[in-house]
Amino acid sequence: MSNSGTSWNLIGDIGGTNMRLAKVEQATITDQKRYPTTGDMHIEEAISDFVARSGSSPAHAGVAAAGVIADGAVKLTNAGKIFSEQQILKASGSQTARIINDFEAAAWSLVTAHPNDLIALQGDLPSIPESNPAPTGTRLIVGPGTGLGVGSQIWAGNRPHVLQGEGGHIRIAPENHDDIELFKRLADLWPEVQMGSGLALEAEAIVSGTGIPVVMRALEELHGKPISGTKAAEIFANAKENSSSLAAIVIDRFCHYLGAVSGDLALALTAEGGIFLSGGVLQANDWIFEKPTFMKAFNEGGRHTKFRKEFPVYLYRNKNFGLLGTINALEFCR
Repeated sequence: MSNSGTSWNLIGDIGGTNMRLAKVEQATITDQKRYPTTGDMHIEEAISDFVARSGSSPAHAGVAAAGVIADGAVKLTNAGKIFSEQQILKASGSQTARIINDFEAAAWSLVTAHPNDLIALQGDLPSIPESNPAPTGTRLIVGPGTGLGVGSQIWAGNRPHVLQGEGGHIRIAPENHDDIELFKRLADLWPEVQMGSGLALEAEAIVSGTGIPVVMRALEELHGKPISGTKAAEIFANAKENSSSLAAIVIDRFCHYLGAVSGDLALALTAEGGIFLSGGVLQANDWIFEKPTFMKAFNEGGRHTKFRKEFPVYLYRNKNFGLLGTINALEFCR
């Protein structure tokens, strides 16, 4: 396919369930399309399809992917598919291609996050910057989706930088007697998330769209109930409607450990620029923040409880944060 016509860039946000591809012209998204990550369609096929509908090849391609990047390739943590920058180059016909971690992109989106996209859960909303980018304190983004994404954005040398990592896989441990039995059962049902031989698990075991149905099954087994196979969206709905006591417990533990993990990471990073909570799970279920569970766990910091209460905490509502972050990454990492 030729590169004739208006120059544009291809960006993508590829998670464990869906991928979104977008056309960017002059730093503005002018077209986008969603494809399934699961199923028979490979990422290359989706890219070829999107480029074909655009009528010309992109100048550059940048893709955010939910997995660890090594040697220009990535294996999606919760989907198992593997693809590389060379495959993206071939499928798109672009001059250059780059893969970044999905929450590296999420953290890059914070550089241009607008107060209108935020709801303050603790502290005040940031002021509207006179220019973008504008220096801020360290910012942290935490996003439960298919997995649990974590990223951070800092300022150094008068420009923004992003620290990538896999914070969604840090350990959590039982905090009461009931949790001890729950964690034991979760380790039996999902041994891959057990950290060592004790009761500690990866945070994703509870704080993710993948983990929530496993927590429900664990509770059903512990309470002698039939295994329902209920999916995460239905569990959230049942908890909201108070139609299932077990669903209410699942979402309570989800909120508690989300709060605890977010507060611990905020303390480790001194995230004075704010903690941004995002991802499809939270954007679809913002009602959970009407209950005190999340903020209570966030602020339970022992001798640093007062310090944690000073961190601003926001619900970040921009659904395009992954795509916007990829645009920023291409802009600031040239």
